[in-house]
Amino acid sequence: MNRTSRSERWQRVSSVALVTFAVFALVVAWVVMQLSGQFYMADLQTRSQATLSVQAAGLEKYLDKYRLLPPLLARRSDIVQILAEDEHERGQNVAKVIAGMSGAQEVWFQKPDGEIVASNLIDNASMAERGMSSYADALKAARQGRLGRQLVLSRNGGPASYVFIAPVRQGEQDYGFIAVRVSLEEVEQNWALSKDRLVAVDQNGIVVATNQSSWRGERLFAQRTTRRGRVSGTQNGVIDQRWYDLDFELVRLSPPFNKTNFQMIEQELPVLNWKVVLFADTSQVRQQSIWAALVALLLCVVSGGLFWMAGERRRRLLERIRQDKVYAARLEERVHERTRELSNMNALLAQEVKEREAAEQELQQAQAGLVQSAKLATLGEMSAAISHEFNQPLGAIRTHSENAQVLIETGKSDRALKSLSKIVAMVERMAAISQILKGFTRKAGRDLVPVKVSAVVGEILMLTGPRCKQMGVHTEVVQEDKSLEVLAGQVRLAQVLMNLMSNALDAMKEQLEPRIRITVSHQEQQVVIRFEDSGPGVPEDVVASIFDPFFTTKDVGEGLGLGLSIAYKIIEDLEGQLHYEQSELGGACFVIVLKDVSETSGDPEEEEV
Repeated sequence: MNRTSRSERWQRVSSVALVTFAVFALVVAWVVMQLSGQFYMADLQTRSQATLSVQAAGLEKYLDKYRLLPPLLARRSDIVQILAEDEHERGQNVAKVIAGMSGAQEVWFQKPDGEIVASNLIDNASMAERGMSSYADALKAARQGRLGRQLVLSRNGGPASYVFIAPVRQGEQDYGFIAVRVSLEEVEQNWALSKDRLVAVDQNGIVVATNQSSWRGERLFAQRTTRRGRVSGTQNGVIDQRWYDLDFELVRLSPPFNKTNFQMIEQELPVLNWKVVLFADTSQVRQQSIWAALVALLLCVVSGGLFWMAGERRRRLLERIRQDKVYAARLEERVHERTRELSNMNALLAQEVKEREAAEQELQQAQAGLVQSAKLATLGEMSAAISHEFNQPLGAIRTHSENAQVLIETGKSDRALKSLSKIVAMVERMAAISQILKGFTRKAGRDLVPVKVSAVVGEILMLTGPRCKQMGVHTEVVQEDKSLEVLAGQVRLAQVLMNLMSNALDAMKEQLEPRIRITVSHQEQQVVIRFEDSGPGVPEDVVASIFDPFFTTKDVGEGLGLGLSIAYKIIEDLEGQLHYEQSELGGACFVIVLKDVSETSGDPEEEEV
């Protein structure tokens, strides 16, 4: 009962503390959001003011460069002569040179009566060809002997231009005027690199330069227009709404920029009687203040969580102390039970180890039996050819015996001895073949001993010679040194080479000119035996499986797929390597790498059989 009361009281206290903490965390987050908003807004204003100063100075510097150009050009004697003698062609060339070197949009020469002598532009883009009304104020100032200057807005919504006009005089004689028009497009292109919205407005509030092409010619602020004393509508403007938030001037721009608030910063240009206005997007400020509030809220949650965890940990510690005794008793019982299970498991594992060792011994015996069966199967395939090889010498021996008997009876003992020597040579050849067959059929030992590679290759060629003769196989043996020895076993190495030879002969049954090449070489304390044939080779999609047991590319009934698997296992037992490559002869190439144990090496030698 006491335990239930304590749990309920703890739950009530926890609920009240949780509600109080939630209210406190929300208040802290709101305060942090307000303070961080002011801070980030002030930082945005500082950065924007720096950007505005740079861009405004760039605009002033750009126009100031062209302000000095007309007065300097008006002093040139060639320009005075062009205006005095109405040299149109020469004036056009000079205007093009001046415009090209200065970067001005247009340069033209004009008589006092308004006649245009020459211009670098000859199409409709020429300001001079449009009429003096476009630059009347600048021309009026030039007639008074001052530098005339005037902003000219584009008629088709393009970038505005600025015209500078200077009088051309020599002494008391007035010859006309020289005018230079520059486009504000270069200024707008520089402003386009800024992420902020920039506009330059004249004294009437008209946008004359901006990095937003849709604002050209618009008013900075929307204004009411009246007609006959009535309100007829609202004229479009860049700014739709304006208000102040503490020390920051905020505006809402015209579509499509009316989805967020912008901070408005202005800078006067007294020389031009313009002002440059920058609109900085405040959406990032709002995001940053929200993130700051979230961070503050998260810190409050983490702090509260730590306090909560401390209290909860203390409560659980007391509860754990009460339960430790019960758990200790249960744990001791489980330890005894687990000990019994482990003992039983150890006994089962020991029994399984014995069974696995017995299975491994059976596997080794089965492998040895498979090797012997493969050898006997190979001998079975060679039996017909070998019996034919034996029948020929036997027939010859019988013939030479009969001839020797007749020669002895007739007293021709010298010729009889030649027949007997031929009989002895044939018997020795048959004995050699029988000896090789006898050794090949023996079961292989497990000990590794030095084996001469040339002797094993010779045995294999002698055993398979009859079959090669029947198939017309051209066999080539290339040996760098016939004294090379490898660490292997005579019977096991012969089994590997016999398996490779049998596979090669089976693969070349349909070949018109079958070839087999065996290359024995020495490389870095290793002997490399390359066994190549001119058969069809092994398809690329099955190369990875050719050494797997019972895998074969032969037709059903022609092989069990154990030859290459047994050969691979034998070479692995000999601590060597066996892998497949594409042969230069066009067929298969099996490479055997074994440890070299020979003591001498001779000159390379090539033998053909």
